[in-house]
Amino acid sequence: MVARISSGASPSGAARYNENKVEKGEAERLAVRNFKGVVQPVGEMTYAVVAGKLEDQAGLNQRIGKPTFHASLSLAPGEKPSSAELLAMADQYMQGMGYGRQPYVVYQHHDTDHTHVHIVSVRVDDKGKKVPDNHERERSNKLRQQIEQDFGLQAAQRTAVKKERVELVPLQYGQGDLKRELSDVVQGVLRGFQFSSMAQYNQLLGIYNVKAIEVPQPGKAPGLVYSLLDSQKNTVGTPFAASTLPYQPTLSTVTRRADAGKKIKGDRVKGVRKVAYTALTGSANWTDFQVKLSAVGIETLPHRGADGNLFGISYVDVRSKAIYGGSELGKAYTAGSLKNTFGPDYTYPIDRPLDAGKTASIEHKQQQSKQLVDKPAQDQSVKQRESQDQNQSPMHNQDMIRQFLNALAGPEENDNEHELKSMLKRARQRNR
Repeated sequence: MVARISSGASPSGAARYNENKVEKGEAERLAVRNFKGVVQPVGEMTYAVVAGKLEDQAGLNQRIGKPTFHASLSLAPGEKPSSAELLAMADQYMQGMGYGRQPYVVYQHHDTDHTHVHIVSVRVDDKGKKVPDNHERERSNKLRQQIEQDFGLQAAQRTAVKKERVELVPLQYGQGDLKRELSDVVQGVLRGFQFSSMAQYNQLLGIYNVKAIEVPQPGKAPGLVYSLLDSQKNTVGTPFAASTLPYQPTLSTVTRRADAGKKIKGDRVKGVRKVAYTALTGSANWTDFQVKLSAVGIETLPHRGADGNLFGISYVDVRSKAIYGGSELGKAYTAGSLKNTFGPDYTYPIDRPLDAGKTASIEHKQQQSKQLVDKPAQDQSVKQRESQDQNQSPMHNQDMIRQFLNALAGPEENDNEHELKSMLKRARQRNR
């Protein structure tokens, strides 16, 4: 079993996500616990009643900025316990996490192949005090292990989580469950990488053929919708509003992550700049520069106009999971400076290493040897590559995709969230 916890500013938002699933027949409300004063049967309660109770409890302490407690318990493929057993697991989990007396709602979802439940509660008790959240991750992990033993479930292995996340691939319109897969991509990027602007967020999403678009709302702050992109990077299909996706990756959420990413990247940029400097001073051309960076886990994202001319470049450190604009590393690493250094015609590397930390692959060396004795074939190969480079986005290069997938298959979401919080805490202490 895999247990995940998220926090949020709006309990009604978490409830709305699950209630929408119920309305569509993709989930069912299994139980409502500790809703004092509410006498309707579980199946007859409206969203307004459910959300209202949670909001009222959260309102007892306005100082808690994120009063929402939203947990999910996911079982291994093939495990099909009864609804009663799932409810017992949820109750045991909430009791152990200190929420046994809190109002909470348990939902069973039917929209994926693996059985899972969502639990929505609040971090404010009936006296207005915050429910203790110290060592929350550790306590959750111990509870997960105990529930696995008590109910005879398969033990959750980190490798299982990695396998699930490696399945993230560039989306294709008309194939698969697009909303679900798009949501997986959005969550993988939003929670897995550090970025400092909406543009950088979209550069990461673009690797998987997804784009976030701000939309004006009369009398309100702009909203955010997510669309699929075709091979020419044009939007296709019906966009999905952020509020309809799991965990609601809204504009305010993206902005908060960007602000946090800016601080975290500030602590890391010197190391990335040092690596980039070594690659730059030891390279004779575009290919050398990019292959050397890729060998140490840094991928380049070129940005070109409709005419094919390079107007910008970004760098993604797949090991620390952060994206940097050229200007963030320094003037020498901007598109303009690199064109002066390597020539105005950008060239995508013919080959690149697949694993961070390794030098150029044996296949690359063999190709170089072959090219020395077969110059005509080399010229033709380069021409074909240049032709492809003009008509196809380098984001579709499978080696680069594998680098990003390996990066996203790193620590669990909660590990990444914990690291983010720890780094922000250290940054605040240094600034005092």
